[in-house]
Amino acid sequence: MVPNPRRLAPSVLVGVLALAGCSGGGTQTGDATPATAPATVATTTAPATAPATTTTTAPATASTAPAPPPDAVMPALHSRTYEQARTDFSRQDLSPARLTAAAQHKDVTLPRDHDDWYICDSSPRPGAPLPATTTVTVRLAQDFSDCTTSFNGYLYEENDPSSAS
Repeated sequence: MVPNPRRLAPSVLVGVLALAGCSGGGTQTGDATPATAPATVATTTAPATAPATTTTTAPATASTAPAPPPDAVMPALHSRTYEQARTDFSRQDLSPARLTAAAQHKDVTLPRDHDDWYICDSSPRPGAPLPATTTVTVRLAQDFSDCTTSFNGYLYEENDPSSAS
């Protein structure tokens, strides 16, 4: 009796897979020599399909990618001079170029050399996170006592358009 090729092909495939997968990786010799790999059997009676292999990659972990540095914290600059603020920024490894100066009052023009002017207010507020892309705006007055003086945003009452003259 001639074996049916339809039954023979699956039987051969199961046998090949059993030899390849269940052999334990080869024969063990008992000494330090490496084990031998099992021989691959090929048949021409049916096309053999190799088992699909998938390659998985481990997800990225914190140890493989460096964590971004934490955001800096906005320092307290109130009552310091603009020059002192620039020095504080440099000391904390923050770029002084991030500082933008503006006059505290609408009727005061900030001079080009304002290093000795006092900081009345800052944005963002002290203690707030300071991401690397944030620009710091400081409001300056020539005298520190002028920081608390304001007539609707003006230093001098006569310059306030809402004041009755």
